[in-house]
Amino acid sequence: MPRTATKSTSRKRAAKSTKPRSNSRQRDVIALIKADHATVNQLFRRYKSLGERAEKSRRQVAERVIKELSVHAAVEEQVLYPNAREALARGKSLVKEAIKEHQELKELLATLDKASPASDGFDELMSEIIDSVRHHVKEEEQPGGILSELRKHASRDELMQMATLCRAAKKAAPTRPHPMAPNTPPGNLVVGAVAGLMDKARDAVSRR
Repeated sequence: MPRTATKSTSRKRAAKSTKPRSNSRQRDVIALIKADHATVNQLFRRYKSLGERAEKSRRQVAERVIKELSVHAAVEEQVLYPNAREALARGKSLVKEAIKEHQELKELLATLDKASPASDGFDELMSEIIDSVRHHVKEEEQPGGILSELRKHASRDELMQMATLCRAAKKAAPTRPHPMAPNTPPGNLVVGAVAGLMDKARDAVSRR
């Protein structure tokens, strides 16, 4: 008959199974960015499933959208775009267009943040944001876009290093839109850190 595993052996196996994954199994920057895109898309679908009378739920989903997109935009502008601008042959033009779209989105988000879900324009604003984001995501993910070009031209180590920087940037990123703030380094790094602290304080007060 096979021998039964001892308690010591069982403990070793349990310890082994709970060890953190190595860097080789962690997601690189492209996977992180795409995961953010998927998260926001799920929020969009959630919003569209809500009825007109679900004002509280519509506002809550809108606030999640505002937060997710504000953080995501800051991370891309602080980490992804500076690297893409230098590493890719068409980096400057791709990043210029992406930042332009970010700026337009931030202005929409700032307007949405001040709007009431009971107002006539609330759903129209959200629809415009959804269209804008989906267009932006398509441009980044399609062949010839920033993400696919980085996949071809950046090394695995470089993509992993960017992922580490993105994770750190997320912790300090603004959670609300700041259309008047700089969107390129070094200005966005300094202003973004201050705005992030202020936003988190406001979030704590409003329990957002």
